[in-house]
Amino acid sequence: MMTHRTLHRIAIAMSVLLAAGASSLPAEQAAEPKPLKVLMIVGGIAHDYETLPPKLARVLGKDEDMIVEVTGDLGRLTDEHLRPFDVLVFNNCHDADLSEDQRQAVLSALRRNTGLVAVHCALWSFQSWPEWRNIVGALVLGHDPFASFDVVVVDHEHPINTDVPDRFTIADEPYLVTEWGGNNHVLLRTAALHGGRDKPEPMAWTTRYHGSRVVSIMPGHDEQAQAAPAFQTLLANGIRWAGRRLGPATLLSEEERQEGFVPLFDSKTLANWRFDRRYWKTRDGLIIGNTHPDGLKKHTYAITEQAFGDFILRYSVNLVSGNSGVQFRSLEWPDYEVAGYQADVVLPFGWGNLHEQNGRRKLVDGWTGKADRNVQPGWNDMEVIAQGPRVILKTNGVVTADWTETDADVPKAGIVALQLHGGDPMEVQYTNIRIKPIPSATQPATAQSPGQE
Repeated sequence: MMTHRTLHRIAIAMSVLLAAGASSLPAEQAAEPKPLKVLMIVGGIAHDYETLPPKLARVLGKDEDMIVEVTGDLGRLTDEHLRPFDVLVFNNCHDADLSEDQRQAVLSALRRNTGLVAVHCALWSFQSWPEWRNIVGALVLGHDPFASFDVVVVDHEHPINTDVPDRFTIADEPYLVTEWGGNNHVLLRTAALHGGRDKPEPMAWTTRYHGSRVVSIMPGHDEQAQAAPAFQTLLANGIRWAGRRLGPATLLSEEERQEGFVPLFDSKTLANWRFDRRYWKTRDGLIIGNTHPDGLKKHTYAITEQAFGDFILRYSVNLVSGNSGVQFRSLEWPDYEVAGYQADVVLPFGWGNLHEQNGRRKLVDGWTGKADRNVQPGWNDMEVIAQGPRVILKTNGVVTADWTETDADVPKAGIVALQLHGGDPMEVQYTNIRIKPIPSATQPATAQSPGQE
C-alpha cells in the first residue's frame, strides 16, 4: 500500500510533467513541501495524557509528512510560540479557563491560516469561552456509556475520508452533541441511535473559522480507540486537510446547502471567472491577487461570468497589504475594469464601507465605530445581502452598512468581482466564496464606456 508521502511525490512529479511537457525536469528535482509542523495540546481530566499522546505523535509522524510536538502546558499558548506551527491539535479535557492572552493567541493563529483539529474531549473543554464552540463547531456535555458501536462515512468524496472504511466499529464513548454550528459539514456519523436521540450523532465534521480549516473528531478516549486504524487514518487526514495539504476545502455547510447557497469558487481553479492571469492565481483553496513587484497603474479585477440580482453573498478575505474590495451588481468594462457597488476591504479607514466604484464613491461609512471595532489582522468574514433597493453589508457578523437605493437608474443586477487596487504593490486572498440567489428578475449587466472614479 502506498503511503501519503509516496502519493505526494507522484502528484508532484505529475504536476511537473503536465506543466512542462516532454522537456520537463526529472521528478527528483521537483521541490517537496516541508513537513507540516503540528502542535498537539494535551492534558486535563479523565484521560491518559501522559503515555498516549507521545505514542499517537509517533504514529502520525510515520509517513514523514508531519512533525508532531506534544505539550501539556497551556502557558505555551502564546502568539510567539504558536506562530511556527501549521496545525494545532487540541487533544485535551480542560474544565479550566484560558486566559484572555491565550484566547487571543489561538484566534490570531486561526486568522493567519493555521489549521485546527479538535479531538474527543476538546469538544467539552473551555466552556466558559463561548467562542471555542464557534471554532470547533459544537459543544458536547455528555455521552452514553463506553461501548463498541459502528460508525459510517457520510461524505465519501471528502479527502479526509480517504482510506477510511465506509463502515467500521470502534470502542469509545458515544458522544452526544448539545450545541451544533451552522458552518459544519458532517464526514462521519453513528450507524445507530444513541442517548434517546431521533437521528444518528455526527462523529467527525469540518467547519470554517475566519478562513482557516477546522476538523472535529469525536472518538479518541483511550489507547484502544486511538490504536484503531480508522481513527488513526481519520486523524492524520484531518491534520493534512487542516494544514491545506489535502483538498479541496469544504465548499458549503449542510445548512447552507439546504438554504440554496452555491460556491462561486471551486477551491481549485478560477473556472467561470475572467481575469488577468498575470495577477491572479489559486493555491491551497485560496484565490490570491498579487501585484508585486511593480504594482498597477489602474485597478484590475477577477470577474464572475454570471450576473446576479438579489442574493446573499458570503466570503472570507485576508488583506495581506494594500486596498481591495468585492464588487456586486456591477457593470463589466473593458480590460478587467468594473463600475458599481463595492464592499470595501481597506485598512485603516474603509473596511466595511459601501462604495460605488467609478461612480458616487463612498455611500456608507461602515468603518467608523463599526468595522474598526472587530476587524483583525488576517482572515475576516464578510456578507453582502442585496434584495430589491436595499443593500446590507456585514463584517464578522456586525452590520457595517445598510443602504436603500433611491436612484432608479442604478443596476439591480450585475457581476461579482474581486479588486486589486492600482498603486503600490499589494496582495489579497479570498476563500469560501458562496452565494445564495434570491428569486428575482436577474439579467446580465450591459457594458458601458469607462469613466472616472
